[in-house]
Amino acid sequence: MSWSFIFLLAAIVFFNRYLFLEPKVAIQFPMFFERMLKYSAPCLLSAICMPIIFFDHGEWRALQGNSYFYATIFCILASLFLRKILVSLALSLLFFYSLEAWVF
Repeated sequence: MSWSFIFLLAAIVFFNRYLFLEPKVAIQFPMFFERMLKYSAPCLLSAICMPIIFFDHGEWRALQGNSYFYATIFCILASLFLRKILVSLALSLLFFYSLEAWVF
């Protein structure tokens, strides 16, 4: 998956969230539909990240020795316990690059 494709998907998500959730835009949807739209970003993020974490050039990555998987688990735990986005992001990146450089 290329960076340009990831940025394109991020732009589409931003546009959709702006169009559908901005109160100044005059489009009105039923409340059920508006509640569903709040889950669009996490769903799209999962759809982008899962192939990166579990596949390498179309081949399944084994869980032992998969630094992407270990860094994902660390990121989830750090964000749950710290509740600070930038600190969790910095620690997760440091953990991932440390795994890549020294372990795997």
